[in-house]
Order: sequence, then C-alpha cells, then structure tokens
Amino acid sequence: MRRKPSPLPRRSSFVGRETGLLVAVWVAGAAFLAVVPALLRQFSSLLAGLVGLTAAVVALMLVRARSRRLASSLAQSSAHQRGLERALRERATRDSVTGLANRAMLTAVLDGPGRGELTVILVDLDGFGEINAELGHVAGDELLTEVARRLRGALPTADLLARHGDDEFAAVWRGAAPVGAAERVLARLRPAYRVGERTVHLTGSAGVVVVDGRRGSAEVLRDAGLALQAAKGGGKDRIVRFEAGLRTAADRQRELATGLRRALREGELDVHYQPVVRLADGRITAVEALLRWFPPGAEAIPPGVFIPVAEATGFIVPLGWWVLERACAQARPWHERDGISLTVNVAAHQLREADFVDRVRAALASSGLPATALVLEVTESTLVADAESTARLDTLRADGVRVAIDDFGTGYSSLAYLVHLPVDVLKIDRTFLATAVDTTLMRAILQLAGGLSLQTVAEGVETEDQATALRALGCEHAQGFLFSRPVPSADLDALLSGRLEFGAARAH
Repeated sequence: MRRKPSPLPRRSSFVGRETGLLVAVWVAGAAFLAVVPALLRQFSSLLAGLVGLTAAVVALMLVRARSRRLASSLAQSSAHQRGLERALRERATRDSVTGLANRAMLTAVLDGPGRGELTVILVDLDGFGEINAELGHVAGDELLTEVARRLRGALPTADLLARHGDDEFAAVWRGAAPVGAAERVLARLRPAYRVGERTVHLTGSAGVVVVDGRRGSAEVLRDAGLALQAAKGGGKDRIVRFEAGLRTAADRQRELATGLRRALREGELDVHYQPVVRLADGRITAVEALLRWFPPGAEAIPPGVFIPVAEATGFIVPLGWWVLERACAQARPWHERDGISLTVNVAAHQLREADFVDRVRAALASSGLPATALVLEVTESTLVADAESTARLDTLRADGVRVAIDDFGTGYSSLAYLVHLPVDVLKIDRTFLATAVDTTLMRAILQLAGGLSLQTVAEGVETEDQATALRALGCEHAQGFLFSRPVPSADLDALLSGRLEFGAARAH
C-alpha cells in the first residue's frame, strides 16, 4: 500500500541551504570589510593623484596664460617705448609750432660729415614782433605756421627747412640752391595773411651764404646772419649775399660797441647844442642837444657812425638817458636867463621802456628845468607804429612837455597822420631844401602845420636864399650851418650873451 506525501516541506534541507547562504554572506561581508580599507587607501591615493594632476594642469595653464599676458605686455611696452623714442626724437629735432626742423637739427646738418658745398638762406620776418605783440602769441603761432607752409611751397627742393629763431627761418641745400630761390621766398611772403578776423601783411629779409664743407655751423650761421642784418639795415624786404666785407664791418661794430661803453664810463662823451633860430628876427629860441664822442688821442667819431651801433646793440637807451639828464641840467640857466627851450632826441627803444615817463619826470625834477621848456624829438615812423609809445608821450604832454616829429617827410610821409598824432612841433627834413625851397609840397606842409597850430622848424638851412624863401612861405624857425654848427655848452653861452657871432659859430 502506497504512503501519502507529507503536506510540510522537509525541514532539514531548507535549513541547510539557509545556513550555507548565511555563511556565504558572512564570508563575503568579512572579505569586503577586509578589502574596503585597502580599496579606500587606493581610492584616496588615486584621488590625491588626480587632484595633484589637476592642480599641476591648472598651474601650467595659469603659467602659460601669465606668460602670454606678460609677453603681450612686454610687446605693448616695447611698442610704447619705441613710440616714445620716436616722439622724443621728433621733439628733439622738430619745431613744435611749424613742424619744420629746429635749430638743433639745423646745426647737426651743418656740422654733419661729408657736407661738401652748402648754400644757406636765412630769412627773417619784417614786422613780426609788432604783430605778435598786438595780436598775441596764439595768433603769432598761427602766422608762423602759415609762413612755414609758404616756405615749403617756395622751396620744395631744399634739403632742409628749419625754424632758426622766433621769426627766423633757414633753408639748406647740399650744393648750389636753385636760381632765384631767395627771390621766390620773399615773393611768397608778401601776400596778405588772414589771422583770426584780422588781415596782416609781412615781408621778409634774406641773407645768403655759400660755404665749403670745412666751415662749422657757428661760422656758417654767423655769416648768413651778417648778410641778413645788412638786408634789414638796407631797408628790409631785400636780399643780401655774404661777402668778406660784412665780417670786417661786424668786427668794427663790435669794437665800437665796446668803445661806447668805455666812453660812457670814462667821460669821453659830451653834449653839443645847435641853435634853433626864429626866422622873423634871428633870435635863438631853442637848442637841440646832440651827442658827441671824443676818444682820447684820436679824432672824434661821427654820430652817423656810432649812433646806429648804439641802436643795434640796445646801448642807445642808457646813452639817451645820459644825454637827457646832462642836457636838462645844462639848459636850466639858459631857460631862466633867455627863455631857451631844450630839444632832445628820443630813440624808439628808449620810448618803449616801461619807466619812460618816470625817467623824464625825474630828469626834469633833478635839474630844475620846467616841463614846458623841454621838447622831445621822435621819428615819424615811431609815432605812427607804436600806440603805447604815443600814450606815454600824451602823458608827458599833459605835464607841459612838447613833442616834435624829427625829419618829417622821410618816414610814412602822410600829412593825414598829423591830425591824430600827439605833436606840437614839425621839423621839416633837410631833403626838402636840396632843390628849390618854394615847392608845392613845402607849401602844403606849412599850410597844414599852420592849420593844426604846429610850430615849424626847417632843418639843414645853409644859405641866406633858403632862409629868405622859408620866411616868405611862413616857416617860423630854422636851424642849420647858416646860423651855427653844434657847439659845446661854453660856446652856446657865448652865443646867447652876444660874445660870439653866428659867423664864428659857423666856422667852429
């Protein structure tokens, strides 16, 4: 008989499998626990290595980036430095106003090696100083810029164009300059200039020198400058080419300038006086003070020789003050005794001095000569061109000092100016007496002077016929060799007292 199966599983086999599984899990767990620290140590080492590698890569990238930035910065700095060097070189060799080469560049070219023959034209602007003073330095710079542009256009073949001084320019050629180069420069400078709202006119004077390569820049520029001075002294707006005689004349001028300073210091100078005579009765009404130079052991040096030197060197200012002070002191007794007025020449340089009015007042005060006894002679061109000087004279006229135009007719020669100028006396230049005195122009001058209540004095009267004609035309006063040469103060005393006749004074 078959046995029925049991409804419950066999416990023994299940327990065995469970037990084996537990053992396996325990063993695996134990093994895992045994392996984990090692794995953690390996992972930690791997992570540390990975972090170190990453840090090294980052550091390398930072170093490379910094290197690139540093290289770029160095490149920029180098470019900036090169730019600065170029700018400094430009500044060292270029004029900042005109863009032309400057004086340093000019002398470097003239002193450079292998020069051979050189032609240099030195150009100075006539009248620029007055325009610059009137319109200001900004307008002056604008004018200089335009002058530079015209020079470039006039001299395109020049090897160098430079600004040598304030209003002085130089052009240099290696070899001969093109024919007519200097003439083209002066022609280009003459047309009017527009400066702001003003139209101004300039001319130029030029000195030209051709030298070999053995001459240095100092000698070259000196000779070009001598030629330029001769051009300006000859009337401006002209060209003079250097010749050896100019150097000789310059040496003589330096000697005279040195001698003048010694003469003033050591008492070699004196003031002589030429009478101004009233034509109606022949009476002396005024005297003109004239400077004379008597070097010891030598002949007297004519004023026409030393006065231009004094003006060119600026020494005319201290000379002028010396003459004014001495003449005022000597004229006081003549004025008190005979009512004589004193006429003293005033140079343009002297009149431009800021303390001019104070110095004249001081000379009058120290001498005791009244202001009404003093006549200041100035040239026609000085009165017309210098408004500030005119104002100074107006101040002195308010004190009683009178003003005379010297050598009228040789300056601007415009009678219309007389209406506006602070003038009391008109001294007619001797050139009007060179031919017949009774001319249409002489009549016009005298009539206009009479209409303006100006006293007239004819200069350079040498004959009785001239005096008679002037008297008939209505000229009031005259001076010249017909009456007396300039005489020392002692002889003037004798003339005024009647102890010396005009004939004797003419022969003095």
